[in-house]
Amino acid sequence: MKPLATTLALASLLAIPALGAQPGGGISGYVTDLKTGRPVERATILYYRAPYVENVTVLKKLETDKRGFFSDVTLEPGRYILMAQFPGKVMGCAVDDVMDGESARVKIKMGYDSIVCSGPRVHATMVDPNATADVYRI
Repeated sequence: MKPLATTLALASLLAIPALGAQPGGGISGYVTDLKTGRPVERATILYYRAPYVENVTVLKKLETDKRGFFSDVTLEPGRYILMAQFPGKVMGCAVDDVMDGESARVKIKMGYDSIVCSGPRVHATMVDPNATADVYRI
C-alpha cells in the first residue's frame, strides 16, 4: 500500500506546476496625467502584437477605468506596441517580451506634447504604421 501512496503523492506533485501554468501573458497598468499625476479615466489604449502588417494586424482596444487602470491578460507571448490616444495625437510605448504566465506592468504618463512610459522591459517608441524602416532599441 505504501508504494502506491508514494507514487500517487509524487505524481500529484509533478502535476501541480502543469495546472498552475497559464498559456499566454498580459499587459496591465495605469495611465496618469503628466502634469497633475491624476489618473486618466476613460483613456483609450490601442495595442497590437509587433510587427505591424498592413491589412493583417488587428488593433485591440482598452479603456481605462476611474483609477486609470487597464488590463488584458489574454495575450500571446511577444512584443506589443501600446498607443495612448490624446486629442489630435497618438503616442506609444513598446512592451518587449510579454511572456507566458506573466503580466507586464506598464505606467503611462500622458501629456499633450509627450508620453512617459515605464515598467520592466517598457520604453517609449515611435508609432507610425506607415514607416518602412525597422527601428531597433539597443
